[in-house]
Amino acid sequence: MHSTKGFTLIELIVVIILLSILGAVGIGLFSAPSQYAVKLSADQWLSQLQLAQRHSFLRQSASLPIQLSISQATNRWQMLLSQGATQLSNSDINFDSVNVHYSQTDFTSPCGSLPLITFPVNFYFDGYGNAVNASRVQLSTNQRVCLTASDTVELCISPSGYAYEGSCLP
Repeated sequence: MHSTKGFTLIELIVVIILLSILGAVGIGLFSAPSQYAVKLSADQWLSQLQLAQRHSFLRQSASLPIQLSISQATNRWQMLLSQGATQLSNSDINFDSVNVHYSQTDFTSPCGSLPLITFPVNFYFDGYGNAVNASRVQLSTNQRVCLTASDTVELCISPSGYAYEGSCLP
């Protein structure tokens, strides 16, 4: 007499295949690319700002600051990193309905109430990595950049040129 306890190998394989199919379909239902658009955009902005500061440390020019120029087309940002006439880096970043807000004075209002940034926008860093204006004068306040869509991510650039994700302190 033969006792049948447990499942056959074929039954187990069929169950694993069905679970895999359901898992793949289920993940697609819960994760839409638009949910990640703001975070991905903020990561790209932050990495370009940090790259600009690193280049300013490497090149240490007293007369030519590092310039990160960001312009916007219909669905992409072009980020050009240069020093004088020398182009150091050029990146195109696609974005999905992300708005960019900016302030150097308002650090407490909700991001959506800040004015929209006017493109093209330029960020400058001197030879010591400090955030400066186009005339190479060091900034005395933080720069607040907010990227908004379904979510909001706030970036801060301190007068020392350090760019980070999070709220700026007044």
